[in-house]
Amino acid sequence: MASEHKFLKFILPARAFEAVKKGTKQWLIECKCGHLRDFWDLGGVRYKAVGEPRQYLNCPECQKNTWHKIREKTEAEKLQV
Repeated sequence: MASEHKFLKFILPARAFEAVKKGTKQWLIECKCGHLRDFWDLGGVRYKAVGEPRQYLNCPECQKNTWHKIREKTEAEKLQV
């Protein structure tokens, strides 16, 4: 668990922490090469969020520093487990 998540788990009641985790699990971070990663697993938090911001990160797939789009999962991606 990322340190940000440990802090949230410490300060939030269990029910609220699970709601934040569930909400954030609906978001992906996508490189221009098409590589997708779960935003929660990277230490991110997006609870009740809107919009598709970008973050400048290194992609483990193409090994380039690029702007990655943070986007909500599609219905098909939500069904995959």
